[in-house]
Amino acid sequence: MANVEATFSDEEIIEIGAAGLKSPLVRSFVVVGRSLLSATGFYRWLLSSGGLGNQLFTNIVPRYRELTPQQVTVEMRLAPGYEPCPAFFKFALGGLQGLPALLGMRSATVDMYEIERGVRFDISLPEERGVRARIRRWASSRRDVKHAAAELEDAMTALERRYAELDAARQSIEQQRIALDTAYKVGHRIWGDLEPTAVVQAALDELQGVTSLDAIRIEVTTDASAVIDARRGTAPGRAADVSTPVRGSHATGQIEAWISSNLPGAQALLELVGPTVSLALNNALAYQELRTYQRGLETLVEERTAELTLARDELAGTVIQLREAQGVRERFFAHVNHEFRAPLSLISLAVPELEARLAEAPDARSTQALTTVASQSRKLLRLVDEQLLAAQGAEIGMKVAPVPLDFARMVGEIADVWRPAATAAGLGFSWHAPPTVEGMADPDALERIITNLLSNAIKYTPVGGEVELVLEEQGEAVVIAVRDRGIGLDDELLERLFSRYARGKDVGDRQGTGLGLALVKQLVDAHHGSVTGARRAGGGSEFRIVLPRLAPAVAQGAPVPAKRAFAPRLRPEDYDVATRALESGHVMTPPGTSLGTILVAEDDPRLAARIATVLADDYKVIIARDGRAALELVAPHQPHLLVTDIEMPHMDGLELAARFREASRDRVAPVLILSAIGDLSTRVAGLEAGAVDYMVKPFDPRELKARVRAQFRMRDLAVRLHRAEQLSALATLSTGLAHELRNPANGVVNAVGPLTQMLPPALREPGAPTAQLLDVIRTCADQIGALSRHLLDFRGEVELAPRDTPLGDLVDRALILSQGALSRVKIETLLAEPSRRIHCAPALVTQVLTNLIENAAHAAGPGGWVKVTAPPLHDQRFVVEVSDSGPGVPVDLRERIFEPFFTTKAPGVGTGLGLPLARDVAHRHGGVLEIRERDGQSCFVLELPQPGKEASR
Repeated sequence: MANVEATFSDEEIIEIGAAGLKSPLVRSFVVVGRSLLSATGFYRWLLSSGGLGNQLFTNIVPRYRELTPQQVTVEMRLAPGYEPCPAFFKFALGGLQGLPALLGMRSATVDMYEIERGVRFDISLPEERGVRARIRRWASSRRDVKHAAAELEDAMTALERRYAELDAARQSIEQQRIALDTAYKVGHRIWGDLEPTAVVQAALDELQGVTSLDAIRIEVTTDASAVIDARRGTAPGRAADVSTPVRGSHATGQIEAWISSNLPGAQALLELVGPTVSLALNNALAYQELRTYQRGLETLVEERTAELTLARDELAGTVIQLREAQGVRERFFAHVNHEFRAPLSLISLAVPELEARLAEAPDARSTQALTTVASQSRKLLRLVDEQLLAAQGAEIGMKVAPVPLDFARMVGEIADVWRPAATAAGLGFSWHAPPTVEGMADPDALERIITNLLSNAIKYTPVGGEVELVLEEQGEAVVIAVRDRGIGLDDELLERLFSRYARGKDVGDRQGTGLGLALVKQLVDAHHGSVTGARRAGGGSEFRIVLPRLAPAVAQGAPVPAKRAFAPRLRPEDYDVATRALESGHVMTPPGTSLGTILVAEDDPRLAARIATVLADDYKVIIARDGRAALELVAPHQPHLLVTDIEMPHMDGLELAARFREASRDRVAPVLILSAIGDLSTRVAGLEAGAVDYMVKPFDPRELKARVRAQFRMRDLAVRLHRAEQLSALATLSTGLAHELRNPANGVVNAVGPLTQMLPPALREPGAPTAQLLDVIRTCADQIGALSRHLLDFRGEVELAPRDTPLGDLVDRALILSQGALSRVKIETLLAEPSRRIHCAPALVTQVLTNLIENAAHAAGPGGWVKVTAPPLHDQRFVVEVSDSGPGVPVDLRERIFEPFFTTKAPGVGTGLGLPLARDVAHRHGGVLEIRERDGQSCFVLELPQPGKEASR
């Protein structure tokens, strides 16, 4: 009925409804009905709930009421789930008007009114009185009785004829179904095959299975005159029963079939299969041609370039050839971009299924990674679309399809989508428009124009700024303006603002393709409009678009197309402006003890977050959004390793790598470059700038973690060698100095005792000046002796003599030796495996633990706490962590405290040799002693390797 409404007028539809009463089938019902029913009863029989009409149209819910013998009211409503169809009710109106004529009466007067989900018919039956009316009804009834049998027989004959037609149609449809099914199988089998002979063989395989085909043959001649002649089955000695030609741009030929019996629709089958085979053959041949062209493209470009240098008088012809080559490249690029859409579509289809599966077992990290996949696939799809549009505009000109729309409503819906993104970026957002602005434009193109301008405004406006979207009417034109208070437009950029790949000198912390404004210009030009960009007084920029209200063709009198529903498709996340990005200085910490500190310099916010997430399993990670910010973060955090991109605003990665070690005062801190630029010259430049490793994006997270671990091992080795050199030089000096100090110290200590005994008892009383002086002499002598012993320990002449010792015994001995320091603090030990036997030199390791516990107690102070933690043995490495409630060690001192004679204690309290000696013991065991972070606090970590075979309990 919707198709009827598009073809016929309302009056014609009503006439069609009235003419439907003349059908033989309807006539047969009328003959029976009028012999039994009155006019009102006839309406009731047809129109009441469950009546004949309701049985024919079950999606109509009728309500029948008789007001008077001549007044009837009928309501018809569509059942839930059906869309309104005015044409059906107009059709019914014609039938209701003419229904009394079937009973020998005049036509009824019917008024139709719209109600919810239907219409109401008020029917007034003609009132016939007098002798003439009775004679007419009597004559009609006599005639009806007389002709009832004949009319019923005619109706039966018509029904039988119609049944035969329907049966013939069913057989025809079945034949078409078989043909279509076979054609589908052939197409499914051969589509995507890129070898012409394989295409033909696959088509023969499928056609051979068709019933009653004795043999099938496909003969093809290509442009290169190569003949493909393939057969299936045994052909009898006669010409083919049916055949159809194969025609295409690259190949022509014939499909022939021999039939053992009459196969209905054989010719139609071959005609269906023929175009499919042609298309697949041409696709395969075109692919081969494209591959040949790809291999020769670089050679062609080189030849064209060489021709440019031959002679200046051939310049004009050479320029034309270069333009042709450029056109070919554009087409090739467009084809490649088309190929991107298939995997992107598969990704987009897979993401919702994965999200549904994750909803059953939530995993925050997996959900975050999946969100990144979804948003980045949408972004890549948007970039592909823009590349295709740009290539189309350069190749054949931009095409748009304007339709009637309300500019105010469309701009408002786009503004609603982008307002949260502006708010998340810390910006104010407003838009202004009249209540309605009617006009014509291509909705998809207009949305891309506005979203490109809004994304730029939000990207390049600092936090606290404003973005404004304005819609205005100017006579026969519509004006759209996007204003911001961002970084503005410099003079050099204004000159080439709408050129392809145009970018400003300093775009802040955001990157782009440089195609957005060029695409905006092409789309606006396709609408016969204009676009301008300008600086705003007080800072920022304004882009102004002027579009005609009507498309030129419509303005000249062409028919106006139908309105099309609009819903925004492009989202802020497609432009990387969906949420507030991680700012420079953001810190991510591991769930356990940090193995080191890494500074990540990456301008792409999502990639920076992803790299940090990968590394934050084991390390403390600081994020910097550009090179300058990274350099400023070095001093407060003192990172052990730098991971940096090359292309960054404010300061690139090469300069950052060159200045990193100087800023960190760590000459062995490694630099790893992670960049999308992988050419040899850039890699060499990165290594010359100070990097020790170079990775190219995209990267495997496992490889990145492995390379970082390797760099930390190399750094640790370098630190050990440096410490060994320091200790070796110190040992040479300290040995002689210790002997020189030890001898007079022993003399003083040995003399203090006899001297004390020689004094009168009154002078030896506690508190007496003489006794106090003797105590000072004794204390100083003991301190000199301890210092000399520490200096002698630097010789490293003590043999390790390692043996298996229970972990609990080592910690218990250290706690006993540290009892004096622990008297005013709370001590807590958390040993996962206290009975685990550790292979080490027990005395030396106990000395190290004692030193760490005493230092922790001193840092915690009275009332504080000290915690000794030993997790289970992991990767054949024994780990003990000592933490306290003290203020911690400042970042800039975490390496200096391991230098000999450096101490943070008050003068005379410590020698500054305890921690250097402890680290030396760890290094002699092949382990490490360093400060790491856990839960935001610094702790001392002693890590010793164990033999390859797991130590016994």
